[in-house]
Amino acid sequence: MNKRHVIELSPSGKSFEAGDELLLEAMLASGLAVPFSCRRGACGSCKVVVAEGAYRAKRLAPGAPQPSYPLAANEMLLCQSHACGDMRLHIPGWSLDTPALVVAAQVHSKRALGPDVIELVLMPETPVAVRAGQYLKFHLADGDTRCFSIANLPDEDDGRLVFQIRRVSGGYFSEGILGGLAVGERLHVEGPFGACTWQDDEAAPVVLFATGTGYAGIKPILLTALKRDADVTLYWGGAQSADFYDSAFLDHLMLEHPRFRWHPVRSSEGRVQEVAMSHGHQWEQAQVYACGNGAMLGQVRIHCLEAGLPSHRFIAEAFVASGRSSAGAVSLSFDPVWEKVGPRYSLDGMLAAREKSIRALAAIASQLKVGMTTGEALEMAARQLQAMGASHTWHPTYIRFGADTVRPPREGIDRQRRLRANDIAVVDLGPVWDGYEGDYGDTFVFGDGPLHQACTTALHEVFDETRQAWLRGLTGRELYDFAEQSAASKGWRLARNLAGHRLADFPHALFESKELADLEIPPSEMAWVLEIQLCHPTEPVGGFFEDMLMLQG
Repeated sequence: MNKRHVIELSPSGKSFEAGDELLLEAMLASGLAVPFSCRRGACGSCKVVVAEGAYRAKRLAPGAPQPSYPLAANEMLLCQSHACGDMRLHIPGWSLDTPALVVAAQVHSKRALGPDVIELVLMPETPVAVRAGQYLKFHLADGDTRCFSIANLPDEDDGRLVFQIRRVSGGYFSEGILGGLAVGERLHVEGPFGACTWQDDEAAPVVLFATGTGYAGIKPILLTALKRDADVTLYWGGAQSADFYDSAFLDHLMLEHPRFRWHPVRSSEGRVQEVAMSHGHQWEQAQVYACGNGAMLGQVRIHCLEAGLPSHRFIAEAFVASGRSSAGAVSLSFDPVWEKVGPRYSLDGMLAAREKSIRALAAIASQLKVGMTTGEALEMAARQLQAMGASHTWHPTYIRFGADTVRPPREGIDRQRRLRANDIAVVDLGPVWDGYEGDYGDTFVFGDGPLHQACTTALHEVFDETRQAWLRGLTGRELYDFAEQSAASKGWRLARNLAGHRLADFPHALFESKELADLEIPPSEMAWVLEIQLCHPTEPVGGFFEDMLMLQG
């Protein structure tokens, strides 16, 4: 008799029944959205905390590998466990209720901050969970949207959302709609989005750059940094004194926080990056955030990196044109069978997850040290992802040194292998950021081994050439046939067992697990990851690179 047990999920209070089947299968059958991916006990996506009740481990076939994901004493994997009775479980960092992406909000107040800047305060009807530095999309009556940074910390402001919006001559929203909005009027906003968010590095001095109302996106990061009692410096660029519309507040902050300084930089006096470079910051240790026009961001980044700032410590959000006329607007159309996505899927969310994954990879790579074991590197990577705000990993983090770089991820590695002075290393990340899957991997060379250098050169050439072939309309299968020929022409072998995969709002495994190399249609943008693993035909040297297929990389 298949006795049914009641499994309660805290703190939601929702429950499902499970019998002899695996807990993951029972939960999915009940219709509850649960994080999962590999089903092999390797990725940890379906990890839960056991608050009450007993369970037994899945019985493995003879010779089958043991689940490799490390667990605490009170944790288990849903894909590897059966209930022995009633249970109460908690899924860390996961809500069973799909957060509303579009919420209604009422106009709470509106006031002028300067001659052409309006503060708009909204009270959402549903609380919006916001990370410092994110933005929302405003949905307009004609179906168009506008994006504005959230200029406060809603959790500390009774849930209110504050925006600082510059009136633009002829602007459909800023001049046509904003002026007519009355208190109590209802709007719809979507999000939050954005990758320029607080990184929770308490030790680093913080340097902030903003131009114009880019200050709105920087202000919550400033407030968060001051709560951590960090050294904080703000450079705010504008054309005239009136552009520094929050100067009284900033002056007051300097009195309250001796470790905070801000500098208004008029365009007639120079550029924000030029002023900052003259102030003797310790750029090697700094954490930089920047928000404003793209030209400013590019110049600030160049100056900061030349001064010694590690690249992963430069975090920025550029202003782009709003509305349908935006040159950056993308219309996505997915195949209804092979490219299904979940209710939260959005272009902004996927782009932010990609940006955070790239940044995380750079941060992890910068901490790889000669003499470190693979096991130590994996532990470091887990700490880094957690510190940066990843809620899960939808696939395990893979780090491989030396001869292990030719091995596919599922084959296993030597955790005691040490990184040598002349070596090659692969890092492959699959973090989940704010409900969206990131996936990014690359190869790094230590020392000056010519074969290692040749591997990374060929690797990126094969990826770039294959991506260009995708733009010509090749199917997924044709892409990997092309990549195989490209690799062979350069003297390397393509590992076809790493064959690309879907990417979506987490978990994409609910929708489709088909490999890109098996796809008989041209893959759509923002839905697939192109994976390239090269192996030398005779030497134990390999490389790996992956990124989401998109028109502009």
